Amino acid sequence: MNLENSHIARKEKCSAGTITLRSDKILMFNPLEHKTTVNISELKEMYAVFMDITSGVPHLYYSDNTNIKSFGAEERVYVSDNFHHFATACAIKENSPIVRFITLSILYLNKPKIPLKMFKTEDAAIKWLKSLN
Repeated sequence: MNLENSHIARKEKCSAGTITLRSDKILMFNPLEHKTTVNISELKEMYAVFMDITSGVPHLYYSDNTNIKSFGAEERVYVSDNFHHFATACAIKENSPIVRFITLSILYLNKPKIPLKMFKTEDAAIKWLKSLN
């Protein structure tokens, strides 16, 4: 985790992984190592943690989706409908054509209400998020 000039302000675990709020106000999600999909109940649990950890104020958001290989239609709609409640922009780390396809499908079918961009490295993603402030 790139903590350049920041530290962990708050960290919460959920069934899908770890949600962290950095001192520079970047909200982060890192899935469990074996996690290849996230279902609707996990998304709802994550949403509750995001809203709690941010006190309902949207933040810059980073998600490491390198191992997420499956994302259903219901999940895509849920993310599209709720992202903007906790995020002002989203940087996604991806490393495969499958992750890129899933993300581009979300963008095409369920246009997000916030800027969203994909990156190969966490450093590049965090740099982009910080450039938005």
